[in-house]
Amino acid sequence: MISIYTGVTGLNSHQQAVDVIANNIANVDTVGFKSGRANFQEALSQTLRAATAASGGYGARNPMQLGLGSGIGSIDNLMTQGNLKATGNTMDVAIQGNGFFLLSDGTSEYLTRNGAFALDADNRLISAGTGMAVLGWQADPVTGVVPTEQMVTPSSSINIPIGVMSVAKASENVAYQANLDATATAGTVVNTSAYVYDSLGAQHRVDIALTRTATDNQWDCAASSPDADPAVPGSAGTLIFDANGQITTPTFDLSLTLLNPGGATSPLDAKLSFAAVTQLAGASNVQAVSQDGLAMGTLQSFSIDENGIITGTFTNGMFRTLGQISLARFANPAGLTKAGSSLWKTSVASGPAAIVWPSTGDAGKLASGYLEMSNVDLATEFANLIVTQRGFQANSRVITTSDEMLQDLLTIKR
Repeated sequence: MISIYTGVTGLNSHQQAVDVIANNIANVDTVGFKSGRANFQEALSQTLRAATAASGGYGARNPMQLGLGSGIGSIDNLMTQGNLKATGNTMDVAIQGNGFFLLSDGTSEYLTRNGAFALDADNRLISAGTGMAVLGWQADPVTGVVPTEQMVTPSSSINIPIGVMSVAKASENVAYQANLDATATAGTVVNTSAYVYDSLGAQHRVDIALTRTATDNQWDCAASSPDADPAVPGSAGTLIFDANGQITTPTFDLSLTLLNPGGATSPLDAKLSFAAVTQLAGASNVQAVSQDGLAMGTLQSFSIDENGIITGTFTNGMFRTLGQISLARFANPAGLTKAGSSLWKTSVASGPAAIVWPSTGDAGKLASGYLEMSNVDLATEFANLIVTQRGFQANSRVITTSDEMLQDLLTIKR
């Protein structure tokens, strides 16, 4: 009674299919989970009669084979995109594409779609669920530039020193506006001041003296500072206006040689802009309206954009790139091996990882403040569960029927 053993293979196959469905349903709320699908295949066939060719007046005959049951041919990982769930947490990041985050435990590298990140005691960006470091590229702490020559291999971790990292920015541009009196007599002096910052964030006062010359529409411009070295001449130049009172020499280069730089870059060079200054008949009221230098500030927060670039916000209002998250792409992502805890490992079927930055090819963009939910479709899973249950039930009936046939055979003699 081969049918008994055939029914057993059907029971085993359907039980394994139920196991796959159960795992899908159990992980319906698991972040970044990819559902599985069991595919059946015929196990074996016993050939009772081989195929024969046409001969004489007889035609060809097909082979006569008896199936010996079913088995699971494959359990596929369905790598479709899951829906995004808004969390409001900037350290939660979802991938909109086919890429994977790279994690490291210091020895081995893993892959995940779970973008629930956090900072550890050493200010490293880590996976909140596993504690593993998120891999990427660290930016230069001074320039904020991510080195492109390191884009092939990510660093071991990304450090985001909240409350620790401090920066300052030297002034490079100072802008002035308002008016110089066109009716002023030669020798008239208009004074104005501005405050600028050196490379260490120290503040310095810059005094500008604008002196009307004997030549029409011209004012001599001289810069000085109480912090400047008196032995070094101050910056000087001339502002020239046209007949309509519009300036034709809108910029003036400041070079301030500091008396006590204290380790800051000296001279302090900046460009003074008088593009918004006019010379019209009216009161002189030139004043500085903006400058781009900043005093010392401490890193207080950060954000992650769609390209994986991590930008820090400092208490002085400065923004600087701190690093960039990397992604891994695969020729066959369904060939990855599950390693537990929502982690994956590469395999010979998946092919090697191609390390890229987000928004490259089909790796996908990142969405900060979101998490990718499981791609399990409960309606489909329940429908599959019903069909699989019926298949299991039908195979059990095959075994029962075969048993009854054996029972009938044993009772023939009676």
